[in-house]
Amino acid sequence: MAFPFVPAPNTLQARMRYVQFGQITENTLYFEGSAAVDVPLATTLGNNLIGWWVTHFQAQASNQFALLQVYITDLTTQTSFTVAVTTGLPATGASTVEALPNNVAFCVSFRSRNRGRSSRGRNYVGGLTEADTNASQMIASRASSIVASYQVLIGAGTFTPGLELVVVSRFTNKNPRPSALIQPVIAILAVDNIVDSQRRRLPGRGN
Repeated sequence: MAFPFVPAPNTLQARMRYVQFGQITENTLYFEGSAAVDVPLATTLGNNLIGWWVTHFQAQASNQFALLQVYITDLTTQTSFTVAVTTGLPATGASTVEALPNNVAFCVSFRSRNRGRSSRGRNYVGGLTEADTNASQMIASRASSIVASYQVLIGAGTFTPGLELVVVSRFTNKNPRPSALIQPVIAILAVDNIVDSQRRRLPGRGN
């Protein structure tokens, strides 16, 4: 079933695109503008996200894992702009420790002030190595480091002036909303340290 486009005014969708063992994977982040968004602002966000990943993740990520692109879409209308930011990319992980399979990921949860699925988001961090886990759980120090790295994204204008990390919900009770529900992220945490499985990230399975 094809659903109608659900606008999220003045909101940028940033898709962090990676590759591991030939399979493209993604994590998605959303940022709402304090005013109308434009290509220069989106490009600044893309470059800032590249710098964020290089600073906080590259050293620990497997050398089989690389950030390829930050693809940004203005969700204001169905025909709003897109921009692909690739400054300095690809950026390949630096760890030579054996990589874990593509599907193994660590979940970080984004929380707004409200409860319910429409008020939360998540990312599944890939590029993990055998040094990151023990008995199917993330090493506590690594888990804490990942969460702390995501927490630098929180706050109006903190990570990129004019933008704020948000949760975007396009559906309610399985039906499309007239306009997306957009809520600022106020906390990022790990519900537990057990690693998750993202089967579609396995080679040949699709994004």
